[in-house]
Amino acid sequence: MDEDHQNHKVYRWTAFPLRESPHKGVLFWIIMIMTIWAVYWNIGSVLVTAAAAILLLGSLSSFYLPTRYTIDESGVMVKRILHNRRMYWYRVRSVSDERDGVFLSTFPVKSRLENFRGLYLPYRNNRQQILELVRTYAPDVRGLPKIETDNGRDEVDEIPIDEV
Repeated sequence: MDEDHQNHKVYRWTAFPLRESPHKGVLFWIIMIMTIWAVYWNIGSVLVTAAAAILLLGSLSSFYLPTRYTIDESGVMVKRILHNRRMYWYRVRSVSDERDGVFLSTFPVKSRLENFRGLYLPYRNNRQQILELVRTYAPDVRGLPKIETDNGRDEVDEIPIDEV
């Protein structure tokens, strides 16, 4: 965790699934090549196949390119090669703590639109640090797990986000 010039906590980490799971990377590229070949075989146009390949590879770039995450006092920044995304803490209304990451939602209850407006922060052996910062900067959001250590174990007591 870094301290910036105003003595606020800033936490940065990088997620790079292709490097973290090389066997999934091999499978990923095999499926990509087969899919692109299937498009060419069915369409027969190099131009359409190239456009389909660019769209497919662009949509899955978070798997094979590194993604950098930064949490600070104003919000969360996600930096990718092609675009950056920022979510400010005042927009976060609920949190879902999942097995591999935490999902920050702009809705107070579950919604079909939250996947388009929310932000997923994957854990990389840093669950405690991420949840601590979310608690620090957005303490009143729904669904935020309360971590209590008892005999060296973490017990999670969640406030359900489905209740109003």
